[in-house]
Amino acid sequence: MKQIYYAIQNIIRGKDSTIIKVVSLSLGLFISIVLFALVGSQLSYDSFYQDNEDIYVVQTAWDNGKGMNKPSPYNIYPTGQTLMEHFPEQVESSTVINLWVVNEYKHGDEKHIIHTIKSDSLFFQTMGIPLLEGNAKDLTMPDALFLSQSAARKIFGSDNPIGKTMLYGGKLEVIIKGIFADIPENTTIHTEAILSINDGNPRLNWTSGGNYMTMIRLKKKADADFINEGTKAVFANYLPINDYYGEMGIKGIDISITPLKGYHLQNEDTRAMIFIVSLLGLILLLAASFNYALISISSLSHRAKSIGVHKCSGAETGSIFGMFLWETLFVVGMSVLVAIFLIMNFRTFIEDLFFVSMDTLFAPSNLWVPALAIGVLFIIGCVLPGKLFSSIPVTLVFRRYTEGKKRWKYPLLFVQFIGTTFLIGFVFIIFLQYHYIMSKDLGWSAEHLVYTDYQFGNPQNGLSNLRNLPYVEGAENAQSIILFAYQPNSIKDNNGNILFYPRVNLANADFCRLIDLKLIEGRFHTREGEIIVNKQFVRKMGWTTNGIGETVSEMGTVTGIIDFSFPNQREPEAFCMQWSNNESGINCIHARLKEPFEENLIRLNEKMKELYPQEDIIFKSVRWHLQSLFEDIRSFRNAVMVACIAILTITLMGVIGYTNDEVRRRSKEIAIRKVNGAEVGNILRMLCKDVVIIALPAVLIGTLASKYVGELWVSTNFRDILAISPLIYIGVGIVAMAFILGTVIVKSWRVANENPVVSIKSE
Repeated sequence: MKQIYYAIQNIIRGKDSTIIKVVSLSLGLFISIVLFALVGSQLSYDSFYQDNEDIYVVQTAWDNGKGMNKPSPYNIYPTGQTLMEHFPEQVESSTVINLWVVNEYKHGDEKHIIHTIKSDSLFFQTMGIPLLEGNAKDLTMPDALFLSQSAARKIFGSDNPIGKTMLYGGKLEVIIKGIFADIPENTTIHTEAILSINDGNPRLNWTSGGNYMTMIRLKKKADADFINEGTKAVFANYLPINDYYGEMGIKGIDISITPLKGYHLQNEDTRAMIFIVSLLGLILLLAASFNYALISISSLSHRAKSIGVHKCSGAETGSIFGMFLWETLFVVGMSVLVAIFLIMNFRTFIEDLFFVSMDTLFAPSNLWVPALAIGVLFIIGCVLPGKLFSSIPVTLVFRRYTEGKKRWKYPLLFVQFIGTTFLIGFVFIIFLQYHYIMSKDLGWSAEHLVYTDYQFGNPQNGLSNLRNLPYVEGAENAQSIILFAYQPNSIKDNNGNILFYPRVNLANADFCRLIDLKLIEGRFHTREGEIIVNKQFVRKMGWTTNGIGETVSEMGTVTGIIDFSFPNQREPEAFCMQWSNNESGINCIHARLKEPFEENLIRLNEKMKELYPQEDIIFKSVRWHLQSLFEDIRSFRNAVMVACIAILTITLMGVIGYTNDEVRRRSKEIAIRKVNGAEVGNILRMLCKDVVIIALPAVLIGTLASKYVGELWVSTNFRDILAISPLIYIGVGIVAMAFILGTVIVKSWRVANENPVVSIKSE
């Protein structure tokens, strides 16, 4: 009890130091706990499913005549059923899933967006998802709908939804047949609603193409190898190679299964994200821990006598260590409470930042991750200072303690300076790359351009109404938004082998002019049978000419070459714009508005409600859509910026604490130097010298680390990479050094200008 009493007394007496410690630790814990919770949610992916080690993902690799490509989780529709039939002793159940469905529902006059998939009656059994109400066999009915518990509560409140109807996709009336347990976001198959996959699609057979996810549940994990060895012989008898797939150049397929557990971590981008986020969290945690130790050690000189008194009164080394342990425990406890308060009050900000709900981040199965972070912080913050405090000799009651502090302070500052420089450099790289990708010339102009997905019954009438509005510069139609295009056809060589699948959009030359599409060579297409293509299309065709005048089978003759690519694709894709007269079923209207853009966009949508009161026509900014393609990058940028601000604050407190202690310890020396003629600049250089010796190698290491991790992040997320000049990294080092030395100079300025008599007379 005495240890606890003295610990509390020390906290109260050193309240200024305690406040700095709590603020520093709270900031570090707040950010690092969230980051580590995000890592924990990734590492626990798919742990929600019951007996998840028995669930396997079915993969298909396609042979296009050039060898098998990479296995994909998308399969031909009957793949799972075929595995069940041919391996009845190994496969307990299988389910097929269609992810490519709309998410729009209407209940009465209310519209709802509910994340939806289509599946069959074996979905719940195979995936191990608890069915709370209803019969899974009802998923054989074409109009059956199963809702998650939270979705049902959101739509129907406390009413029982079973048997009630909703309008799906504006056309199909569906009946709610069951309620299932909420599926967390860190799952491969995350959904809020399940529709019957038996929707009358005539291609739910071997000609469906590779568009369906298939999951199977095995009776024994050891059966996986047996199945993988036997699939080739089984599926060779089913695939219609000679007619349907043969016409597309497919020579065969290879079916395999892989465990769902750990499947998420096979993705290279996911592993890179986990590494970077873990590194950020670790840097913040170590910075906060070492800063606490640094501030504690800095107080050693003025606490040494009191510890000597404790030892004179009979306190042993273990008792002194225990007293400091309790002190650390109280400070860390207060910091944890502040961090929890910040997490709860910044809930919306955190969810928007990471696109993950707090329930997923801090699920009971993930709580060990933040608990481990708190434990590491406590051990580091307690052991180093506690060991020093408990080793203070009794003789310090009679003399002043000035020995052996720097030995511990310098390594702690060194680690903080590395982390600070790393985050400053990483933020620089992220900001530069994001600005580059958002301001890059797309080969067309997104400024003041808007679009709508609404399917007009009479597109020409809709275009006419738009063109008559005074704030609309022009309006044209295309098959899809310019940022997206379909891949409807394959391009084959003279022997019928598939070369590639280009993305294709349908529009006329007026649409190209509306979006300011830039021609490299040739002219826009003006009649049926004419196309324009990008440079990637020309390269994949292997043409030795510039491409103008070349003919592409079933598509048309090339009249122009454009410098066009999709900004969010990791690899450049071949693109073709086919001629269309705007009356051939295409229906994605684009319009360019006059200034002021935001006001005119609001006016346009209000006018649509007036002209089409029964419809839901909404025009959206193409620039907004472009930014949404990189929303995860923007959020990650903001997260790193928050982490950078946190570590700058923590390091600032650490440097201030170090400088205050140095000024206090060397105040007499400074006074004597001034009496002997030293100027302000000499005093400041003396105090900065030791810091510079620590900071220079730390800043160099931090800069190199930011370069390595920054390049890893950029190469993982972008195709178009900004070449960063070495001057940028030199600038990072200068900024970090300026921050560190600026803090020392500001804190030392008063004592450097102080009358030396003030320090000398206290002696």
